[in-house]
Amino acid sequence: MDFLRPDVQERLMKEHFEFRKLMEEHKAADSRLGDLQRKPMLSAKESLEEVELKKTKLRAKERIYHIVQEVAKRPEQ
Repeated sequence: MDFLRPDVQERLMKEHFEFRKLMEEHKAADSRLGDLQRKPMLSAKESLEEVELKKTKLRAKERIYHIVQEVAKRPEQ
């Protein structure tokens, strides 16, 4: 994610449960999407799964972005 600096990501992975959970969710969805996209043809069920995975990734990314913005507004501790 281009808006996420590595130092901020590392700190949030250690200190912020929701952030860590969202990152894991995003990564899992991305991995499964990769599996689906390597297939030459998807079944109807797989096509629906692909759409849901994209939505999951987007929701996670949006929430991650908001968490990063919230943390950036706080003074360093």
